[in-house]
Amino acid sequence: VSTQSTWDFMQIALLFLAILVIACEGGRYHHFRLEDVSPKEVDKSINTAYFENRVDHFNLSSEATYKQKYWFTNDYWDEARGPVVLYVNGEAPASPPSVKSLPALYAQELKARFFALEHRFYGDSQPCKDWSLECLRTLNHHQAMADIANFIEAKNKEMKTPRKWILIGGSYAGALVAWFKSKYPHLVHVSYSSSGVINAIVDYYQYKYQVGIDLKKDARCYTTVVELVSYAVNIIQKGTKEQKDELKASMSASMLEDLDFLNYFTELYMGAIQYSTRLSLCPRLTAIGEEKDLKKRVVLYAKLGVSLGVTPKDYTLEDEKNTKIDRLKNARQWTYQICSSLGYFLTGGDNNPICPKILDTEYAKSICKRVFGTDIFPKYDYTNGIMGELRIAPILTKTVFANGGDDPWQWAGVRDETISNADRLVSLIKCDDCAHCIDLRSAKPSDSPILTEARKKIKETIFGWMNAQIRMKNLNLTGILSLIHI
Repeated sequence: VSTQSTWDFMQIALLFLAILVIACEGGRYHHFRLEDVSPKEVDKSINTAYFENRVDHFNLSSEATYKQKYWFTNDYWDEARGPVVLYVNGEAPASPPSVKSLPALYAQELKARFFALEHRFYGDSQPCKDWSLECLRTLNHHQAMADIANFIEAKNKEMKTPRKWILIGGSYAGALVAWFKSKYPHLVHVSYSSSGVINAIVDYYQYKYQVGIDLKKDARCYTTVVELVSYAVNIIQKGTKEQKDELKASMSASMLEDLDFLNYFTELYMGAIQYSTRLSLCPRLTAIGEEKDLKKRVVLYAKLGVSLGVTPKDYTLEDEKNTKIDRLKNARQWTYQICSSLGYFLTGGDNNPICPKILDTEYAKSICKRVFGTDIFPKYDYTNGIMGELRIAPILTKTVFANGGDDPWQWAGVRDETISNADRLVSLIKCDDCAHCIDLRSAKPSDSPILTEARKKIKETIFGWMNAQIRMKNLNLTGILSLIHI
């Protein structure tokens, strides 16, 4: 075996390990990612590169740059007049996009150049030496959008003539592409915001209310969760120290403070609801509910969490406090974003049987302070005032807003389908177990006809906008040639 072959094998093994770790990382933050692909499935046409972007776009006296990772392929591109599809990654380490992913399939059909851009401070795109509070000051959505703008400008110059760009993103990145359309309209032709959380809500109790609504579709599943939560809350709030210690120990969670334990206990299964796997989750929850002994039921519940990639360690705040760069982690960076500007704290709200009210914004403040050692909390009214929250939806053109009807995040996004017109599409996809970014997922034979029709409508709308632009270009070209002929 040659040295080069051995080195290639080692690189593939390391890449596979990285993808495996990221794919299995559960915990407190359920971030959207396009389907991960194994190293063997990474198409040879997908190239990896780095773009020299500015560390601070708003400090013109600084020339500091960093290497922002991206992927691209020109294999589908009509160099004469082809557009560009840019998939914007969000708050997690990015991986090579699959050529079978929806953004890549769009690029193939549109004969477009295809890019996927990693978000600053995640994965290999690190603008600073560590994740100290001082370094993280340039981690925000304003800098991220400026990164995208600078990237587009540079690529337009590289292609000699500006092209029509389609930006696609899901979840927080879905908000980014919608905000980008509002702030940089001259650089983007179409924005596709899937589950875009454009409304910065600090007291986001709606998330857990929606989870409850979803669970109620299976009465036994819902009852199991309510009974478990009631049991745990009663012990933590009214039980003796011995009872609390026994409960925590039974779930290998003795290291957690009371409220951190309740946060872990109530959120343990919610990532599965968010990502459209309730139909497979509920039979497992129901089976746990059939155990008569509540103490044994709790042990089974903890095992369910482990199988979902959620453990008590995820709630110790160890990763959030760690200032050393770890390219496979995202807990500290995202915690900084929500604590400094975005909010989205998953609170209990009033009279919610699956989450106690005590998990409120004061508890969220305590997390921010414990992680960063200082009082830091988002000025959400400022964020929404600058970014426009839901008010931008009726004025944006050539923009798609899509949300799943079972998605706990839909209440921070655009749901009003009445604002749809020939120049804007709002799609609320009301099918069973259709949740977060479901429209960006790869199509399956088992998909609901409602979901299939929604994807079809979104594609027809976007392609219609692009083809209208292409027809206009051809018309202009014909006119110019006729003038030359005369």
